[in-house]
Amino acid sequence: MSYRYVNRVPRPWTLLYPAVLLFWIIPLAVVGATAELLLWSIPSMLVALVAIRAFMTLTISVADGEVVTVFHWGWPRRRISLADVTSQRVTTHGARYGWGIRFVPGGTLWRIWGRDSVELTLADKGRTFSIGTADPEGLLAAIATAPRSSTSTSR
Repeated sequence: MSYRYVNRVPRPWTLLYPAVLLFWIIPLAVVGATAELLLWSIPSMLVALVAIRAFMTLTISVADGEVVTVFHWGWPRRRISLADVTSQRVTTHGARYGWGIRFVPGGTLWRIWGRDSVELTLADKGRTFSIGTADPEGLLAAIATAPRSSTSTSR
């Protein structure tokens, strides 16, 4: 059995993307942008837009004895061997942890939206890896029923 779920930022929040443009363009127009100001503003605006776009989808898959989480363009990516998972449970993380890749007490959290997540406890030092998802029960069931392999491939 394999599982694949793509988490997406809700459509209203995708307006954040063009809003970033407005927050750069309006001040530049009001100030009367010089060539030097544009030289620094345009690259920094592009970096911000790429960073926002990169964290608008999170694909989670469970197959071949591992859990794979990957953001929009295939990077960052995290592979965890199910043999390295000692326990899993559904949990919630408040809004204060934000979205993207975050450090949370005891481990890390990867999410793009919502509060629900599946927390995996890893064999090495009991660290946790939480995966934010709109389908926590489906992901938990897929992890619980997936075959464990004996080779360690956590990366």
